Amino acid sequence: MTIDDRPAGTILTFAEEDYRYGIGPLRLRVDRVLAGAPVSHDGDLWYDVEGLEISDQGRIVGPRRATVRASRLPTMRRGTA
Repeated sequence: MTIDDRPAGTILTFAEEDYRYGIGPLRLRVDRVLAGAPVSHDGDLWYDVEGLEISDQGRIVGPRRATVRASRLPTMRRGTA
């Protein structure tokens, strides 16, 4: 799946309770949502996402894969590739 209606380079910020596992907010340029195997946890649906982690100062931290609460992701659509 791809993120819909977001300009290239859009950075999303996830609160600590909206992603697994980490401490503090996660700033991520989400490049891909791995929608093939969502996980149900605590009554919510979660997706693995891949992207580039960005520090709160705007520096690139590096590639990151995280499990994110589905309700915190923007509208998604299936890729056409």
